[in-house]
Amino acid sequence: MEILKFVDVVLVQTGKKPINVIQALREVSSTEATIENIDLATAKRLTDATPSVVVPNVTSEVGERVKARLEKAGATVELKPA
Repeated sequence: MEILKFVDVVLVQTGKKPINVIQALREVSSTEATIENIDLATAKRLTDATPSVVVPNVTSEVGERVKARLEKAGATVELKPA
């Protein structure tokens, strides 16, 4: 039996194009069933307040997918144990 690990996805820096990170964050929240949908105002607030937990308490598999998508948008992201 596999034990699931849960992580928090922490946005450390938005990079040079924060708008891309906001869009990626909204996109991920609408495509991942286990993540609550993030509206534009919340996404902007989360990216302005770095470092911030943008996706709390998800499986490490979901966390890795979110991290990859945000890094593709130019962000610096860490996964921390939940």
